[in-house]
Amino acid sequence: ERAALVALVPQYEASLAPASRQGCRRAIAKLAMAYPSAKVSDIEAEARLEIYADALDDVPGDVLAAACAAALRESRFFPTPAEIRERCGMLARRKWELSKIRALVATHDRMWRPDPAPLSAEEAAEVSKIAARFKTDDQAAEAKAA
Repeated sequence: ERAALVALVPQYEASLAPASRQGCRRAIAKLAMAYPSAKVSDIEAEARLEIYADALDDVPGDVLAAACAAALRESRFFPTPAEIRERCGMLARRKWELSKIRALVATHDRMWRPDPAPLSAEEAAEVSKIAARFKTDDQAAEAKAA
């Protein structure tokens, strides 16, 4: 089980990698195409695109694409970076799942103990003697209680 969990860590870490700058700009530009354009100059539009890219630079590409698609379905007006980020619930879930996996691995490492070596013949005989004593004590207690 531990090996399977450890194997998941790089996959989750990769899924948390932020979108490239170009990918982020592309997602925002695509979203902008769906809304009526404001009367802004090319310089202002480029600056706005940079502001959005800066504000969303930690979001993975697939999460950003899903958030933009949700914004497109749900928003009457072009969303702010904060409104796009609100739709990035998958990001929080992935972070939580990764932390859970790491916690399980750490707990396993902290609590796991290797199987002890098999008992020698002497040790097995000693355990049998102790068990017999307990059995005798239990039988005596039962007889006394009856």
